[in-house]
Amino acid sequence: MRTMQFFWQYFKKYKLSFIIVILMMVVSTVLQVLFPIYVGQAVQHLVELGAAFSRGEETSLLLTTFGAIMGNLFLIFLCLSVSSLIYMVLMTRVISHSTNEMRKGLFGKLAKLTVAFFDRHQDGDILSRFTSDLDNILQALNESMIQVLSNVLLYICLVIIMFVQHAKLAWITVASTPVAFLILIAIVRLARKYTNLQQKEVGQLNAFMDEVISGQKAIIVQGMQEEVIHSFVAQNDRVRSATFKGRAFSGLLFPIMNGMSLINTAIVIFAGSALLLNDSNIEAAVAIGLITTYAQFSQQYYQPIIQIAASWGSLQLAFTGADRIQEMFDAPEEVRPENAPEFTELKDAVEIKHVDFSYVEGKPILKDVSILAPKGKMTAVVGPTGSGKTTIMNLLNRFYDVDSGSIEFDGRDIRDYELDSLRSRVGIVLQDSVLFSGTIRDNICFGVPDASQEMVETAARATHIHDYIESLPDKYDTIVDDDQNIFSTGQKQLISIARTLLTDPQVLILDEATSNVDTVTESKIQQAMETVVAGRTSFVIAHRLKTILNADQIIVLKDGEVIEQGNHHQLLKLGGFYSELYHNQFVFE
Repeated sequence: MRTMQFFWQYFKKYKLSFIIVILMMVVSTVLQVLFPIYVGQAVQHLVELGAAFSRGEETSLLLTTFGAIMGNLFLIFLCLSVSSLIYMVLMTRVISHSTNEMRKGLFGKLAKLTVAFFDRHQDGDILSRFTSDLDNILQALNESMIQVLSNVLLYICLVIIMFVQHAKLAWITVASTPVAFLILIAIVRLARKYTNLQQKEVGQLNAFMDEVISGQKAIIVQGMQEEVIHSFVAQNDRVRSATFKGRAFSGLLFPIMNGMSLINTAIVIFAGSALLLNDSNIEAAVAIGLITTYAQFSQQYYQPIIQIAASWGSLQLAFTGADRIQEMFDAPEEVRPENAPEFTELKDAVEIKHVDFSYVEGKPILKDVSILAPKGKMTAVVGPTGSGKTTIMNLLNRFYDVDSGSIEFDGRDIRDYELDSLRSRVGIVLQDSVLFSGTIRDNICFGVPDASQEMVETAARATHIHDYIESLPDKYDTIVDDDQNIFSTGQKQLISIARTLLTDPQVLILDEATSNVDTVTESKIQQAMETVVAGRTSFVIAHRLKTILNADQIIVLKDGEVIEQGNHHQLLKLGGFYSELYHNQFVFE
């Protein structure tokens, strides 16, 4: 039911096209079932012509009638071709436009999903919904949907016309139907089971490949190539096994139904001959014509079943793909309050009040955390891995919402602000810098597309990356992509900081911005950070404590709780956890 609703939401705007398609299908189907009747009549008249010739009787009337029948056959063939062409072209147009809307709708939905969705789903699995799932839907709709619709109509018309022409022969023709349908249902259920499994395994294989490609350097450094190959082979074998079983059961449908058709045709010929030729009320020529007609009906009768069965495997992939795509459409979007005020300027402070939070219910990450960050001050957050530092950053930018407590800007809960205005004024520099395809200028002004060249250069100078950019042949027009690794990790981070600076954020978050660089580059990034945070309300997650020695306050987290709070000198005097961290790091370095 959900699958039908998924398709209908895209097809409903093409109602007129569907009406024309159905009408043309009906015309085509009626002509198709009339064809055997005229063939039977032609055979009957040929028999009568042969008899008349053998008796030396006048045959001109029989020849005229035979010619008329052949003319009707030609006309039926012509009209059948035209009507089929019309509905095929219209249906192809509807499907191409619908799948295009699916792709746009899916990407639009992707942009509205919460960070939690991306944390729970692997990149490769999400990508497979855009590629293999949508491709399966497009292929199935183009090739299979038309087949199914036309053959359902053909089946209905065939049954009606057979019973109208000769009820007893019709019963003989359809007598084997229950057996055929029982076999069909059993095979289709097995095919669907393994088709669903196939798509799931393909998604997992794509996710595995994405991880391997992203982490190829680490794999090479650790000498794990053979282990990765073994893991791939195991995953690929699961895909192969599921694909084989799904295709095998789908492939059984055609030969079994084709065999049933041949058996049924033989039954019709033998049983029909016994019935009609022994009936004294029916002439031999008429009996031969009827047997010929119903022999063709018998072949046609199983053709819709065969075609639907042959298309079912492709339809199963489409249904599975639709379910997987609908799963994304059903995923919750970010909560955006209606008629909420915009966040324009921080006038007083950012306050985290008694916040509890967990990614998974029953496994708390933050426990009753309270932090007051006055405007224009730098707040550093330190602590061991897993203490909840990055989680606080995720909550400040509303990537997640708190379980209890609140985060307030100037005394108003951030959940009450208009979300886009909130995020546009909360800048964040991530631990892993991200550069997009395009020029260096495009990357720096990513958050402010209409920024002038002067603004871009000012931001680059402030983050000490301008001189390097000017040394490049194309300067700010240098193309950035995965194939051109012209930037070091530190230089990428400096560009990320410049991009954040250009947005002029009210609140700035620096998430371990220096953790992946050497000490020389760290010094440059530290200078850039000092420029960026000057006069701004900032939160800095620090791994290397020497980068936050001048922070106005330092929050020490452990096991999701604030255990110490103060500036560097105050915390050293306490001789507690922070002091231990600092001295251990100092000795180590």
